[in-house]
Amino acid sequence: MSAVTLFAWAVPAYFHGSVVDHTWVTTYDSRVKIYPALADVLTAGEHYWYSWGSFHAQGGTPDIKDGFLASAGANLLYAGCLCRPDVDSSINAAARGTIFSYGRDGVCHQLANQILWSTGRSGVTPATVHMSRGYWLSIAIFGTYGKQHAAWASKKIQCSTPSGSNAMNSGHEDSDVDDFQEHLRATLKGPGAEAKIKSLMDHRRAFMVMVERLQYAPPGGDVPPASELNKAYSSFLHDAADILGPEDFERVFGERPSDEMNIVDPSIYEQSVRRPLRK
Repeated sequence: MSAVTLFAWAVPAYFHGSVVDHTWVTTYDSRVKIYPALADVLTAGEHYWYSWGSFHAQGGTPDIKDGFLASAGANLLYAGCLCRPDVDSSINAAARGTIFSYGRDGVCHQLANQILWSTGRSGVTPATVHMSRGYWLSIAIFGTYGKQHAAWASKKIQCSTPSGSNAMNSGHEDSDVDDFQEHLRATLKGPGAEAKIKSLMDHRRAFMVMVERLQYAPPGGDVPPASELNKAYSSFLHDAADILGPEDFERVFGERPSDEMNIVDPSIYEQSVRRPLRK
């Protein structure tokens, strides 16, 4: 049977200056059954989506003891087509969804959301990993499903089947809905809120144009280091703190403004640009 329940999890992203959690998806509840390694998962007939990370037997963060973020029913074939499970994203192209370049197209939050897109159905919004730490920081920069909008729209069509796997998502076909702007409007209220929202969204659009030149090297050129990407992303978030003020910044992002707001894990980024890629 292709009907499964997907579970989303989080652990702290273990790198210096991290303000985010790493997120991933499974077909099993690790609060009930713990599999020490991927081989154990496969032996049990279950599945694990790496989501640009390593294998974790359990979740757990300072805010969420068991690391559980969400669960919902899904079509396994559709989810597996959107992003291949049980293989490392850093070495297998099919395990990247359309987050082709970690740290440039998105991070684990966007890829986990792509997998969880398969939990949507008419009248029900797909699950996301919005409860993870640093979620709205990354959504502000990369969007809900990453920066490869055309590729993501094409991927959902490609993974549709004659029997209608994608019919589950018939009420959510627009992947370009700006969840960040909706989040701003739901979070910021009262006098001056609209002016802050407009100012931040204008600044975000200008930032996106500028950062495109940094994110994508010309053919044959060197890719930017993680430190350079994090510096650029942090500068945007510092500007957001100036626009919103510290209290509204914390309301929107769930974090206090800090000296470094690193989004990209340098070790994962390094693996993604250096490891040979399999199809």
